[in-house]
Amino acid sequence: MDVFTLTVVNAFIAVVVTAVLALQNKAERQFRYQRYFMLAALCTLFNATFSMIHYAGEPVPYWLLPALTNTLSVGAHIALAAGIHRHLQLSGKRLWLLVVFFAVYLLHFTDFATSNVANRMLLAIPIVILLNFWCMQMLWQHRRNEHGKVYLAFIATFAFNILQFSLRSAYMALEHYQLLQTQHSAVIYSIGFFSLTAFAILIFGCIIMLSHSQQQQALLQLSERDPLTGVLNRRSMELRLAGELNRAVRTQTPVSLLLIDIDHFKQVNDTLGHAIGDLAIKHIANLTNELSRDYDVIFRFGGEEFLICLPNTDKAAARQIANRIRQTIELHPLLAPAPVPLTVSIGVASTERAIDWQALLQQADEALYQAKHLGRNCVQSYSANLQAA
Repeated sequence: MDVFTLTVVNAFIAVVVTAVLALQNKAERQFRYQRYFMLAALCTLFNATFSMIHYAGEPVPYWLLPALTNTLSVGAHIALAAGIHRHLQLSGKRLWLLVVFFAVYLLHFTDFATSNVANRMLLAIPIVILLNFWCMQMLWQHRRNEHGKVYLAFIATFAFNILQFSLRSAYMALEHYQLLQTQHSAVIYSIGFFSLTAFAILIFGCIIMLSHSQQQQALLQLSERDPLTGVLNRRSMELRLAGELNRAVRTQTPVSLLLIDIDHFKQVNDTLGHAIGDLAIKHIANLTNELSRDYDVIFRFGGEEFLICLPNTDKAAARQIANRIRQTIELHPLLAPAPVPLTVSIGVASTERAIDWQALLQQADEALYQAKHLGRNCVQSYSANLQAA
């Protein structure tokens, strides 16, 4: 396959990917990192278009080719790095990447760059390799999250790109300094161009995979999360609780449940309206989230009830956490707009040996019933004596 055909293939790939990403961006505007990937596709498209004009035999000025085309090649990698940086929501400004883009273009007009092709390649390739290494480093640090398999595909693609650029640079350097002489320069040049085409196919395939993975995660979150509070819903409770209790049995660690009920919630709805009632539920959920540890699991159990699973937590520690939640809620009334005082009753159940989650939940429910019977705004732990009573 000749170079002109490869440039046509590159242009076609870029058009397709740009169109797909534009449609996805219109449908899923919250994935704003896709705009950077669209920019990478556009850089590839313009690069291929100008190259097609050149390989078709039309005269092209130096400022357009190779100066601009080489810079667009670097720009595509800059846009990829910026998109990954934005997707991972990392701190730091991305404006300096734009400075790199213009600096590369201006350096093409130096005596070093205008003297021969090898110098221009050696000007751009190290920057591309550094950008690829940066992308790999960012993705590797987040490889254990829900998109980990897609990140590993990105990493493998960037590793392939680094390898092909490194081999091409080494060959060009050896040939330039006359340390290596072969009769296959044109073939090697075509292979290098094909490698760029393969990289474009692979990287844009990874981009589509990432968009699909995020859409799946968004759908999964919608099915697992309560739309009002954002905490897990009751539908996902069985699987999560069973998993936590099985882990507790394997590791021989205690696990506790807190069942929380908002006191006199019906009065809040009846006197202030359901809109204030919804705000009250969100207020309790937000305070509970702030007081929970990273590994605690919170569910909206019912209308005004919440369930918290506390892994590796015995009865004494669970009771302390429950009291801290109760006191914080009591001290922080809902502001809507006038202060609305709220209190909660909490039932605590703990286990240090094998027990199914339904039984543990029943114990927490009995403890909650006792807490409400004792006057509400209190914490009650389950015990054998409580069950007898």
